[in-house]
Amino acid sequence: MATPKPLINHIKQDNLEILKQAIIEAKNNTIILPTPLNKIIDEESLPYCFKDSNNEEYYLLPSHIIKTLLESAKKLQRDKYLFQLEQEIHKNMPIDFEDVWCIAIKEIGKNFQKDPKRLIKNIRKRYPYLFIDFQNFNPLQNPL
Repeated sequence: MATPKPLINHIKQDNLEILKQAIIEAKNNTIILPTPLNKIIDEESLPYCFKDSNNEEYYLLPSHIIKTLLESAKKLQRDKYLFQLEQEIHKNMPIDFEDVWCIAIKEIGKNFQKDPKRLIKNIRKRYPYLFIDFQNFNPLQNPL
């Protein structure tokens, strides 16, 4: 009679011990975080770093840290867009910057992803009196 053989051959019986050893090594190899991250991370919610057999690093982060990083990325994107918009307004030589800025901000409320160049070009077509027009400007025709 044949003896039953196990379906799964276990290469190592002490997988639990290997996992415990990896956790202890990960706790011993703590990384000092930069100061902006130290402000949002308390002792209970430190990120964990794990390495697999291919020596690739994997990180576990608490949800509030991920939310903070996403909020800062959104703020950076918004600031970059507003800076590009401001540059584009200045390139088009407005008579009154504040008026053009207010109109542009209202337009952004309708469609935030609109390209700043197209937005200012559209505003310039609809409100030509807000910009200096050097093509039609002739000081000899209209003396002051």
